[in-house]
Amino acid sequence: MCPPEEVLAIRQTLMRMFENRTGYNEGAQYDFSSRDDPDKPQVFPSLHDPSHYAPELLKTEYHKRALAIARQLLGEDAALYGEHALLKPARFGPETPWHQDEAFRSPDFEYRELSIWLALQPVGAVNGCMQFIPGSHKQDVLEHRSPGYDKALHPLECCADFPRDQAVAVPLPAGGCTIHDMRTLHYTAPNTSDAPRLAYILIFNVPPTYKPGLREFPWLEGRRTDSQVRKREWHRRGGIAVEVMRRLPRARLTSGKWVAWAAIRAVSKVWNRPR
Repeated sequence: MCPPEEVLAIRQTLMRMFENRTGYNEGAQYDFSSRDDPDKPQVFPSLHDPSHYAPELLKTEYHKRALAIARQLLGEDAALYGEHALLKPARFGPETPWHQDEAFRSPDFEYRELSIWLALQPVGAVNGCMQFIPGSHKQDVLEHRSPGYDKALHPLECCADFPRDQAVAVPLPAGGCTIHDMRTLHYTAPNTSDAPRLAYILIFNVPPTYKPGLREFPWLEGRRTDSQVRKREWHRRGGIAVEVMRRLPRARLTSGKWVAWAAIRAVSKVWNRPR
């Protein structure tokens, strides 16, 4: 899926951003499994939209191939929604709990979305390859909660009953990928190997349909992470204009559906700010 020379280049770019804590003050980089502490090493470093800081990431053969696959599966209107880089440190990188990606999103929309998870080194049982529950994409969004009921933490974990014994692990070579629907239950185990495990995820969707009051996700109510606080503070200092300029190249302004989706997202963010 990703040529060897691009695997190396993407890995070097992302590792450099993690080492420099790129985007931390903007809320883009954070500790996925623990509270953020700028004076301590991150337990599970995570970075949203790394191409905002390294645009060359979206000029790769990998991105071109991923977009082609997304359009085969979702339709020609599919476009990149966002990216996510996840670094599990050697020997102590924690697990990612079982969850569905849609559980993190507003319940006022109907979605069609998928994630393409790229391994930037070989992955297997010892360093946290992806594991899936087959057929779970056909279910509704199940009940989730914050670990320890601490809504300042980033992860969500599925607390409903599901057949964990049916989990299928998917080892990959460097440059290989998995593709999953946003309702697919998935998990990655801790990294107990002697090398860091780095993954780069591209998320594609078509414009969601706005249906206010469609359902409720009580696990999102009152959720407020350290990175969200930093991002709001950065927006107040003028960062909102920077973010708009970064996202404009991705906007599909020729499509009325995409313009409407962008407007709804902007208004929704204002409505959902903690009071």
